[in-house]
Amino acid sequence: MEYKKEIKGWTIAFSVSIVKLTKELESKGIPFAIINQILRSGTSIGANVHEGKSSSSEKELIRYLSISLKSANETEYWLKIIQEAYSFESVTIKECEKELTELQKVIATIIIKLKSKQQVIKN
Repeated sequence: MEYKKEIKGWTIAFSVSIVKLTKELESKGIPFAIINQILRSGTSIGANVHEGKSSSSEKELIRYLSISLKSANETEYWLKIIQEAYSFESVTIKECEKELTELQKVIATIIIKLKSKQQVIKN
């Protein structure tokens, strides 16, 4: 499946964007606890996608992708907290938000398609 190859690349690119953002946040004096949270949740998206590539079943792959989507939602939360609590705006954070929205859509679509495929097989 072509999307598998593409999403792996997208998640790596997003993780790199998150690492760059955390460096920027650190230089602006954002507390380490918040920086650590966004680093963990943001890089977890790709880590779970990549771990899912060795799944032994589609059900297991769906589980990894679901965890990845949850991490994406958590990352969205932390981006909003940083912007609102610290009045922090930058090109980097806007790019991360845009990339994240696309990843959320793609991951959710893949999960839906895989679940639909499982339903067809059951019937």
